[in-house]
Amino acid sequence: MEEEMKVMNENTKLDYKINTNLSYGFLKNRILELLIKEAPLESVFKELENLFLQNTIPIRKNRNNKREVGKYNKRIRPKVLKNQKDAI
Repeated sequence: MEEEMKVMNENTKLDYKINTNLSYGFLKNRILELLIKEAPLESVFKELENLFLQNTIPIRKNRNNKREVGKYNKRIRPKVLKNQKDAI
């Protein structure tokens, strides 16, 4: 599969890699088929490989998005006021 990715990346402006999020989803949907089915596994592997190669994402250089942990924990939420008086 790596050789095929190298061939695909030769003619493109950016390098591409396999989308891991989608690949996990494809595997999740076919895990029972791999474990239980007694059919040849090569067909399932070929299908997965084709899906992986069809769903690629570009590798963009100098991308850095830092996560701000706890950004919204400091926010003060507005106080909810009642629209009526308390009963005696």
